[in-house]
Amino acid sequence: MPLKNIRMCAMGKLFLILLFVAAVGACSETSPPSSKQEATPSPEKRLMELQKQADSGDAEAQYNLGLMYSEGDGVPKNAAKAVEWYQKAAAQGNEKAQYNLGWMYYFGEGVPKNAAKAVEWWQKAAAQGDAKAQYNLGGMYNRGDGVPKDAAKAVEWYQKAAAQGNADAQFSLGFMYAKGEGVPKNAAKAVEWYQKAAAQGNAGAQYRLGMMYEDGEGVPKDAAKAAEWYQKAAAQGNVGAQSMLGMMYRNGKGVPKDAAKAVEWYQKAAAQGNAGAQYRLGIMYHNGEGVPKDTAKAVEWYQKAAAQGNVGAQLGLTVMYDQGEGVPKDWVLAYAWANLAAAQEGKQGRLAKKFRDLYSKYMSSAQRAEAERLSSNWKLGQVLRREGESASGFGNDGESGTLAKKNTGTAFVVSKDGHAITNYHVVADCKELRVQGRIELIQLVTRDEVSDLALLKMPGETRATATLAPYPASLRQGQDIVVFGFPLDSVLSSGGNLTPGVVSAITGLGNNSNQIQITAPIQPGSSGSPVMSKKGQVVGVVSMKLSDAAMAKYTGNLPQNVNFAVSGQTLKAFLDANRVPYKTGWSFLSWEKSLADLGDEARKWTTVVECWK
Repeated sequence: MPLKNIRMCAMGKLFLILLFVAAVGACSETSPPSSKQEATPSPEKRLMELQKQADSGDAEAQYNLGLMYSEGDGVPKNAAKAVEWYQKAAAQGNEKAQYNLGWMYYFGEGVPKNAAKAVEWWQKAAAQGDAKAQYNLGGMYNRGDGVPKDAAKAVEWYQKAAAQGNADAQFSLGFMYAKGEGVPKNAAKAVEWYQKAAAQGNAGAQYRLGMMYEDGEGVPKDAAKAAEWYQKAAAQGNVGAQSMLGMMYRNGKGVPKDAAKAVEWYQKAAAQGNAGAQYRLGIMYHNGEGVPKDTAKAVEWYQKAAAQGNVGAQLGLTVMYDQGEGVPKDWVLAYAWANLAAAQEGKQGRLAKKFRDLYSKYMSSAQRAEAERLSSNWKLGQVLRREGESASGFGNDGESGTLAKKNTGTAFVVSKDGHAITNYHVVADCKELRVQGRIELIQLVTRDEVSDLALLKMPGETRATATLAPYPASLRQGQDIVVFGFPLDSVLSSGGNLTPGVVSAITGLGNNSNQIQITAPIQPGSSGSPVMSKKGQVVGVVSMKLSDAAMAKYTGNLPQNVNFAVSGQTLKAFLDANRVPYKTGWSFLSWEKSLADLGDEARKWTTVVECWK
């Protein structure tokens, strides 16, 4: 046989052998799984396995166990136990545990509150390159919290975190350059860092960039560019940007002049407690710009801003009481508001002084004494009222007679001090508010008609409180939610009703960004009920349902489960504006809970609110 043929034959046999081996190997790799393969372990078994690993010294398991105790996921919530496991993991160098331990000490959860100890643990995590810890350390040095105040040291830590792409640190670094704190003042450098953070969606940086373009600091002056950045920040709920956009639209600066659009943005900022926006909204109602003229509404917004110390609003109330616009004419209150405004510097303060001095010429000594007493006793957050007026906000028409329960709603407790939340429309025009079955009255602290929220103070000792979602803006369309409240209280269960549903839209009626739309059925009495995620964290407050009769008349069809709730963002802004302490849950690695568990928890911090007239 020729050599060539011998070689081909040998190669052919070799190829067949290799093919056979490959086929056998492939068969061995793709053999069918055993029918006895174990199913996915139960949560209880996973917990036992994690506990076993943690007991054997596994740092990651110790960290995860700490996280579970911190959030109450799969185990009873126990902050002290969480700290115990975090410390074991942190001692082995687990940077996530070190970072979380810093937070536990900072907020005093499971351990005594200790800012210096928080700094100590964040330094350990930061030394391992943890960007969040580095950013937090920058903040601690910037505020002098747990360490001596040191702007240069703050900048140093911000730079380390910013170099890793931490958007919050980039924003803070921009702010330090803009103010010249810890570094030489440099507007161009501030813009550079703001842009890095803004490109990652940081709303604060987007707002500040808008200001830089509006004022021409570090960049050429450009009103259109300023409005563009304000729009981006405002869309994320940045209250400063919303207020600035209102002014841009009112003055036609960088955007077409549009009074109605200005009102829209002022309302969003005002609902978050921005005093400047509340004052300007008062002006819009006073002048009838972008809204029908409504002097009573103007007074309402002036009062909100004036209670926060806004000099323009205090001067506005001076004029309203002087002229009797939206309120009865009253020189005592006009003088008192003018006296408060006159204590502030600037053109408006000087004008208020002139008004006050003018009134004093025509007032009796008793009237002046009362006005002086009112203004000297005023505290931040208060609206001035004459003696005999209700400070709680309830009407007083002088009628006598027995009060009767007119309607009920739901409220839920948000602080250990007894602060609770319900809807404004639940408490509007009530003479008294009561908790079902108790004699003591509920105090109405403040209310926000626009957002449909009211802040109450419950009588007696408060133990259980609601937990708010840490990032309500992350709520998604289609997400499961649960409502717990007391609908049709005289008919349905006195133990409360639990109704599941989903988030059908992340905006409300007319694309109102202060609301969300939900499918959970609601009835009279549901108003003020907490809307919870499956993790038990409050993401909204039930507010209203679409009128079946109105929609049937308008469309010829009955709506199906079209209900609305005040958004979690609006709720948190309302609580922040009124300095109410509340707790938020953790967002990462949180476990969803059963409907039964959600009901058991919510029942501890919800109650029926009775409106008596």
